[in-house]
Amino acid sequence: MLLREVWFLVLVSYPLIAFAYLWPQDYRNVSMGQVCLAWTAFMIRTFLFHLGLVCAVIAIVSAWRRSWRLFAATLPLLAMTLGPSCWSCRPRLGSNRTAVVGETVRVMSVNLLALNRTVEPILAEIAETAPEILLLQEYTPHWHEALQESIGSSYPHAAHEIREDCFGAAVYSKRPFVRRVTTDLGLGTALVPQMRAVVRIDARQVAICNLHLLPPRTYSYTVDMRGQFADLLDRLGAERLPVIMAGDFNFTEASPNAAALGRLGMADAQDLGGWGRGATWPVQSFFRYVPGLRLDHVYLRGGLTCTSCRTGIGRGSDHRPVIVEIGFAK
Repeated sequence: MLLREVWFLVLVSYPLIAFAYLWPQDYRNVSMGQVCLAWTAFMIRTFLFHLGLVCAVIAIVSAWRRSWRLFAATLPLLAMTLGPSCWSCRPRLGSNRTAVVGETVRVMSVNLLALNRTVEPILAEIAETAPEILLLQEYTPHWHEALQESIGSSYPHAAHEIREDCFGAAVYSKRPFVRRVTTDLGLGTALVPQMRAVVRIDARQVAICNLHLLPPRTYSYTVDMRGQFADLLDRLGAERLPVIMAGDFNFTEASPNAAALGRLGMADAQDLGGWGRGATWPVQSFFRYVPGLRLDHVYLRGGLTCTSCRTGIGRGSDHRPVIVEIGFAK
């Protein structure tokens, strides 16, 4: 009976993965059937790596028991689910990295966790990292007070949208803003702050976007998140400046959302200059012992690249920060 169940899991995984990648994502379509099917495809792609771990156990046990047909049936699944993560762990030689011309800028994106009252660890991590541009999500009144007291004097240029809920946001910069910071990009109908600033890097204007999209954990949130993302694609299509777009996107690198950004020329800094999966969530609770998800990203476009990308510690939050050294590619 167990063998039949394992065979069923292996065989049903193929059409599920095919469905997840072939289902068309129409982010403007709000019909219940479309939203539910799109959410299902989204979730399958979100947990592909975890499905691959289950398949790896099946492959090992089947090889040990000399069940060669089951072993052979599992191998393509391993390539599809674990292959990209294994490839991300390859050695990155200096010659394989994109060279940068001129100066680099250190950018740090941090989801602070609105409920986190233990502010000292993250404040110490920010001070130690010393980013030139700091992008913050879940920016609440107590975080504003703590940051102003600890690092406010080090960042003469700042814009913030302070909220009691989980959707406040802030941008701290050591470089002057070229124009007034926009705190509402008009993404979706959820009235969640999404920020855009413009600074100069190597004498060129660069748009800095600080985003926090809704998590697709309920039906209404899923509909709102899809509307946010549809508006984001339109805004990126109209953006003429080089872009650094960072924050808590609540989708992974394997998601259809990430693929849509890739088609617009947005490159994930983790894929350019990072090593490994770059998981950022969760940091707390029992689930921190389970392989995490990369929900926080830094995306680049317009000739920008990075020399390094890494995740921080994020002690006290439920997300790890993302720290990237960014410049213009040669």
